[in-house]
Amino acid sequence: MRENKDKPKYIEARYNTYLTWDLEKEGIDWDKVEDWGINRTALIIYFKDGTEESYDQWEGSEVDYKHGMQEALVFNKDWEKVSNEGGD
Repeated sequence: MRENKDKPKYIEARYNTYLTWDLEKEGIDWDKVEDWGINRTALIIYFKDGTEESYDQWEGSEVDYKHGMQEALVFNKDWEKVSNEGGD
């Protein structure tokens, strides 16, 4: 007997969070910045003199579970999306 592929097995909720870097607190002179990037929780600053620095940020990364939900998804046993209903 074939199992029902539309039968939900997992419900997954995605939340958002923000990380903030205080450039003044980090001692970053924006006039000396050539470029920047973010890798996970690290801000990478590429300076005009050819150097680069990484600034990790873990503070303020708490998730707002009350208001921060972005979406809820329903998957079957093979992690295939079967429904996006509910989750209000």
